[in-house]
Amino acid sequence: MMNNNDKIYIPPLIDQSVFKKFQTLKLERKNEKIREKPILEAVKLVKYYGNKLIIPELNFKIDDIVGKSEVISLLGPSGCGKSTILNLIAGLIEPTEGALYTYGNKIDGPGLDRGMIFQKYSSFEFLNVLENIAYPLIKVKKMKKSEAFEKAKHWIDKLYLTGTEKKYPRQLSGGMQQRVAIARTLCMETKILLMDEPFGALDRKIRWEMQDLLAEILFFKPEQEVTVFLVTHDIPEAVYISDRVWIINKGRLLSEDFVIRPNKESRSMQYEKDFIEMVNVFNEKIYNLEIKS
Repeated sequence: MMNNNDKIYIPPLIDQSVFKKFQTLKLERKNEKIREKPILEAVKLVKYYGNKLIIPELNFKIDDIVGKSEVISLLGPSGCGKSTILNLIAGLIEPTEGALYTYGNKIDGPGLDRGMIFQKYSSFEFLNVLENIAYPLIKVKKMKKSEAFEKAKHWIDKLYLTGTEKKYPRQLSGGMQQRVAIARTLCMETKILLMDEPFGALDRKIRWEMQDLLAEILFFKPEQEVTVFLVTHDIPEAVYISDRVWIINKGRLLSEDFVIRPNKESRSMQYEKDFIEMVNVFNEKIYNLEIKS
């Protein structure tokens, strides 16, 4: 019987030109115009759960790019700290040591500048689509109902939910429910959008459609600047929808690479040579991680 130590692994032959592409993308980023204060900064961030160290020390700075949204995908094995990082940014949990800052202000809890979308659907079952999307505008921003509904309708159209305004969550598909969650968050004009495996429960076809939708609202037809942190185990998804990809392991940021922005629909782009080469690079990085403590 073959044990794990005897398993056969044949690494892919990666075209070395892909690494030059990574370098070119990094150099291009340095020429972008950025605002004075970073949109998000982590300084000596440490997190324990009980006696277990989850985040040993995390430092990063995300610049606020003028006129541009940005997507940062977090890849890594299960239990490596990706979701913990998102929860810290959201202010849902407190760091044991260190701090996170948005525009120079310390994060000490949830805030209107940050929105979170989970894999599990989060709509109120007793509210219809229009009411679900408008709910935080009315209850949190204290907006008049008529004004909130008008704004909600805009995002209903933008996310191709027209005709579902009076439907309840139980009447919607999984993809539609996630579109409602995205519309509700963007309605609030959040600066940071945190997405924790948002498409993990969807089938491949719907997942491709959701990736295309994100590319449209963030890159092709943007209406507001948003910085998105996307936790995913799907490497092609990370490469398609991201500006840069982080590899996380044992709570550490091991690498950061800039990738090609999408220029066509997900299903088509994922068959292109350059795209496949980039996916292979990240496959190798994940495969070669030391998982055990």
